[in-house]
Amino acid sequence: MTSAVYYDSPNEIALLSASFADANGNPADPTTVSCAITEPAGIKVTHTYAGTAPADIVKVGTGKYTLSVPCSPSQAGIDGLWGYEWIGTGTVSDVQPGTWRVLPEAVSQVFYVGLDEMKDRLGITDTSEDYALRTSIAAATGWINEYCQRHFYRLVEARTYQPTNVWTLDIDDLVDDPSITVAVDTTGTGTYDQAWTRGTDYVLRYGPRQFNAHYDGIPRPFRQLQVVQSGKWLPFTWPYSHLDRVKITPGPTGGWGWPSIPWQVPEACRILTADVFKAKDAPFGIAGFSDLGVTRVQANPLLVEMLHSFVNGRRKVGV
Repeated sequence: MTSAVYYDSPNEIALLSASFADANGNPADPTTVSCAITEPAGIKVTHTYAGTAPADIVKVGTGKYTLSVPCSPSQAGIDGLWGYEWIGTGTVSDVQPGTWRVLPEAVSQVFYVGLDEMKDRLGITDTSEDYALRTSIAAATGWINEYCQRHFYRLVEARTYQPTNVWTLDIDDLVDDPSITVAVDTTGTGTYDQAWTRGTDYVLRYGPRQFNAHYDGIPRPFRQLQVVQSGKWLPFTWPYSHLDRVKITPGPTGGWGWPSIPWQVPEACRILTADVFKAKDAPFGIAGFSDLGVTRVQANPLLVEMLHSFVNGRRKVGV
């Protein structure tokens, strides 16, 4: 099951199967047959054959059963490793566990490179390596986000911040949109009681002393909120009160992230994905042997140089 590629969608069906046999190895039916499905969030549902609901296990032959499971988690967005456990009792007693992995449906919005372009880069023409490539892309994307301490794709959600002074507030990467809203908790009670108006109460900047989106030729996101003269100030914070006093909600056509993903990021992801994918053939870092002895996999310094300018200095330590 794990080698198949599944995506988060009610239309994506994982077909599970089990075969039961007696002590002589002949196909046989247990007295009861069930299959427990455990989602990545820990939610567990037990399916049965002709038992308690959901009784949706199908018998396709003597000792042979199947179960169709929609790859849509009960908690939206909680993708990952799903588990199953076939259980036969009575005349045939057996337990058959297994797993399969579900990836986000909108992979183009959360991964920096696509499956087809990696197959083209590596010269792969069939589907036998699709699972390994997809998980390598996911790992490479996560490494880039961790290394840079930011994500370049867009997310739309409300985020809150703690002010450290009354005039400026450093924020996550924010794409411009006329519907951005800012609300302030002036009392520390957790209620954002004061709505601020852009251009009147505050302005957004691309960073300290940065007012132009294309100051280095690459479209940049906002990274700072600055109070302007309207009689308002970012609130002071004190112990035993809510500290995240400012809530920012991006507009539907903006979001947290970058206006467009810089070219260096997907290229770095392609290089890293290929390295991760090929690492399965280099146990303990040994890629093989040559006339000069053992050939080892080495870190690629080009990746560091390619991503260095995109590291979030406010969060990254030691770069």
